[in-house]
Amino acid sequence: MRERLAAVDAQPAAVDIGSAVVRAITLSEAKAIVELYEPMPAVSGFAFGIFLEGRCGGAVVYGDDYGENLGVWDCYGYSGRIIALLRGACLPWAHPHAASKLIRRSMDLLPQRYNVVTATVDRTAGEIGTIYQACGFDFVGTMRKGGRALIGVNGKHISERQAGRLAGTRGAHALAKLGFDVSAVPRKERYFAFRGHKRERARLRQAIAHLLKPYPKRFEPIQFRCQSGANSPSVHALSH
Repeated sequence: MRERLAAVDAQPAAVDIGSAVVRAITLSEAKAIVELYEPMPAVSGFAFGIFLEGRCGGAVVYGDDYGENLGVWDCYGYSGRIIALLRGACLPWAHPHAASKLIRRSMDLLPQRYNVVTATVDRTAGEIGTIYQACGFDFVGTMRKGGRALIGVNGKHISERQAGRLAGTRGAHALAKLGFDVSAVPRKERYFAFRGHKRERARLRQAIAHLLKPYPKRFEPIQFRCQSGANSPSVHALSH
């Protein structure tokens, strides 16, 4: 995809990352960039773009983390304070450091109440979170045992929640009976970053200190089993 886009837009990479400006953009503006690589999330809250020489070279989208409604973050003291970096992509001509500047600066622009930023990566899609490592996020890996279901319909992959809205039912077995292509894959792995004063960041990080792991490396093997044939899921363009 990046090669195709680069062939269409032959503008050379912007060279002065110091002059790049990160500011809020509309969700429709973010969608125009993000959907070159993958679908926009069903529900989004905030979007930011990085502008190089007046031209938007990338976008990130933030929104509620799914675990917020389930009370997942209560035990860490994160409830009401956590937000998820849901999507992100930079165009081929953007500066090589555009993605990291976009993420770090956009975090500064989030509403003050969000002290915890989380992002997930999908190892089955070849993602290890290189950009989050470059931005200094902490890695905890998977936070729950077991796997998850990858749902295919009409040659595209969607989440189990999206499939549930389409079919009116949830659960891998039920969806498979309705003709969906269902595969069992490992759970996504998770990164965290923290905002606020130094003491506050340290306190929030301490809540997950027992979960912290070394950064994963490229080409580390993963194991998963498939229940039915599955194509590779879409790639999170900022998380390689």
